[in-house]
Amino acid sequence: MSTANPAISVVVNTTDRAHALDTLLRSLHHQSYRNFEVVAVVGPTRDHTLDVLAGYDGRVRVERCPAPNLSISRNIGLAAATGEIVAFLDDDAVPCRTWLAQLAERFADPALDATGGSVFLVHPNRPMIQTRLAYTSALAEQVDVRDEALADLPPAGDGRFWTARMMGANMAYRKSALLDIGGFDEFYEWVFDDTDIAVRLAFGGKSIRPVADAWVYHAPASSRNRVAYTPVGRWWVQTKAAAYFAIKNGRTAGESGRAIALRILHLFHGHWQWLGEMQRAGQLTFGQMMSMRWRELVAVGQGMLAGLARPRQLLASARSTGAADESAAAFVPFLPGAAPATGAVDPVTGRQPVITMPEPPLRVCLLSGAYPPAAYEGVGRHTNLMAKGLFELGHTVHVIARGENEQVTFYDGAYVHRIPTPLTRYTRYQALPHLYHTLNRAHAVHERVRQLVRNDGIQLVDSPVWQVEGIVTARSGLLPVVVRPQTATRQVAQLQREADTGMRLIGELEAELIAAADYLAPNSQATVKALRDVYGLPASARYQVVPHGIEPVPDESVRPFDVAAPPASLTVLYVGRLEQRKGILDLFGAIPAVMARVPNVRVVIAGADNSLSDGFQARHGMDYPAYFARHYAAAAPAVTFLGAVSEEKLNELYQTCDLFVAPSLYESFGLIYLEAMNYAKPVIGCQAGGIPEVVDDGVTGRLVEPAAAPALAEAMVELLSSPALLREMGLAGRRRLLERFTHVQMARGFETIYRAVLALPAGGN
Repeated sequence: MSTANPAISVVVNTTDRAHALDTLLRSLHHQSYRNFEVVAVVGPTRDHTLDVLAGYDGRVRVERCPAPNLSISRNIGLAAATGEIVAFLDDDAVPCRTWLAQLAERFADPALDATGGSVFLVHPNRPMIQTRLAYTSALAEQVDVRDEALADLPPAGDGRFWTARMMGANMAYRKSALLDIGGFDEFYEWVFDDTDIAVRLAFGGKSIRPVADAWVYHAPASSRNRVAYTPVGRWWVQTKAAAYFAIKNGRTAGESGRAIALRILHLFHGHWQWLGEMQRAGQLTFGQMMSMRWRELVAVGQGMLAGLARPRQLLASARSTGAADESAAAFVPFLPGAAPATGAVDPVTGRQPVITMPEPPLRVCLLSGAYPPAAYEGVGRHTNLMAKGLFELGHTVHVIARGENEQVTFYDGAYVHRIPTPLTRYTRYQALPHLYHTLNRAHAVHERVRQLVRNDGIQLVDSPVWQVEGIVTARSGLLPVVVRPQTATRQVAQLQREADTGMRLIGELEAELIAAADYLAPNSQATVKALRDVYGLPASARYQVVPHGIEPVPDESVRPFDVAAPPASLTVLYVGRLEQRKGILDLFGAIPAVMARVPNVRVVIAGADNSLSDGFQARHGMDYPAYFARHYAAAAPAVTFLGAVSEEKLNELYQTCDLFVAPSLYESFGLIYLEAMNYAKPVIGCQAGGIPEVVDDGVTGRLVEPAAAPALAEAMVELLSSPALLREMGLAGRRRLLERFTHVQMARGFETIYRAVLALPAGGN
């Protein structure tokens, strides 16, 4: 019998992972579904797990497991569960907001006995999809990740028994179905318990239908069985379990003894080879490898012997410990009363900002093609700082970025969804590659937005104008869309006098995205003017200027100019792409004049050469560094071209330079100036775009007319010749940053806009 709002028992099996358990329990406050209880089954723990659970007295039922055996623990939880549905969740995982709501929706079908969703490993250094629509054979042959339920099925007539399965970190069952087959087989002390239960349910005629949604974000913690993210572990336990599994289930499925033996040999040989590879890679010593290989040999024998001679042990330990059953315990909701307004939780570290939140936290999705740590270009850097600030304010943030393969990580306060761009639409535009990729990308982004609505209940999408990634979502009406206008394609085309048809059409898409936005968040008054001049922004458009902000570095990292002990040589730093719009040619023209008057100066230029894209190579037959070497040969020894640099190197350059110069012909804002001011460095920019809103001329640096190399040289000489100005302007810049331009101040501005948009009536734009 099924109900529309079934009682769900969430069973968490835990031993010696108090920190991860605490993270999980705090994250459960965000579940949209409320009719659930939590049963924590604690093994022979040696840490402060019971202290963590004491904080949930009266809200979490605690059972004890006498042995460090996952299947025994699962059976104890099953016996104690009072809900119609029993959902198992790893103690080092965080479910998406609608996880339980989706499970309840699935179990409204009375024919369904088992389901579960995808699992994403979200550690930023080890991202992967661990399972999605997985299936297994009776011989432990597993396919963990598929895109469709009917994709990659075994060939017809193969003769082997296959069934869908779920991963233990994310699986749910009708309790009666598990009891019908006797629960979990307690031979499985660590792995294969989830796979075995699926095969036995299938043997029993039960319906198993996993889903691609109902996501769980997994951040594996170390345990007695393994050290997370290393090859150190009791891997022979897997071999023992696999041999037992293949014999028990292979024989039931009618597999031949030869097929079963070959499969066991294959599994054993795979682990044997893997250990050798680890030793050759220096991850295991020779002694460790031989010890583990010996244990593998013993384990495969133990598994085979148990598979042939030992009867299954089902629910025995649960009964012997006297664990509660549904007749002996009452259902205790984990979330009684109104949901608390708790902030977002970092699933990897467990960090949760301590905030006073008068209103419920928001759930927002930020779009950014490039994104750290893979790429640090302007829009990606700005989006990353937004995400950090919003997390500090307690909001849940998802970022959709480009990636060669699909993955989800938690990085700097946000779930970062890297997705590829299938080129399956708009084939008529293939002759215009930029437009073709842009349109396909916008559709791929929209598909991910739909998934995030389904899984995490995001309320709003924030899209930059650049690359128009939010255009499909804005046109769909699925969610409100806030647009961040910055320097965009149409502006760049006008500055560089581009006549490319593809760029012109992307400019039209930019205009359409701006018109479709529910709200605009320009980064400067200069951007507002550009919106009116370039895109014809109507006076009725809703907008609010939100200046960029960055994360202040600690005071001990700040290096103002030392007047008492000045360096032997002075360093001028330029950061940005090498292209006409960034004023690189004006800097080239100023350098000889500066060196003539300040001979101890050296110039460091950090940024990727863009001479091919901006047409410079076509006109001059060489890139920017080669052009400088040829036309300014006398100055070349004092100039270093670094190309694109890492974030760590960039911070080092800011910290160690004496003067920062970026003579851009136009910047909608100019984040690079803030980055230099962060380290108390004086800055020189141009009277163009939003730069004057960042740089206070004569206080934090100097502003000169754009495309004026002599004026630029004069400003550089003025500051380089005055140690007092270098120090005073640098310190003034640091103060200005802390007062007006931090990432948290920026996030508060966006939060105000987001709440205003969500308060608008439907169709309000």
